[in-house]
Amino acid sequence: MLTKRTNGVANGPRLSKAFAGASGSAIDRRTFLKRSGLAAGGAAAATVPFGMVKKAEAASAATGDVKLVKSVCTHCSVGCTVIAEVQDGVWTGQEPGWDSPFNL
Repeated sequence: MLTKRTNGVANGPRLSKAFAGASGSAIDRRTFLKRSGLAAGGAAAATVPFGMVKKAEAASAATGDVKLVKSVCTHCSVGCTVIAEVQDGVWTGQEPGWDSPFNL
């Protein structure tokens, strides 16, 4: 790793400089931002629960009837007709509506 030299002396790691001045009463802006960033990151990491991943469960089969609803495709400005398959109020599939003049 290349390190920038000042007056012929290589600088050490930045983190060690931040902790070396921890006992002094005067603190510059850069050190304040480093320390507050470390404190905020530690506080955020402490609030993350360890059991975030849970076992997946299989969904039950839908029991409602499938209803075919005419709709319009919004991917471009043409407005082709789309036949939507709606089951229990949820759009589950679609097919092009070939009876529309835009779909020819």
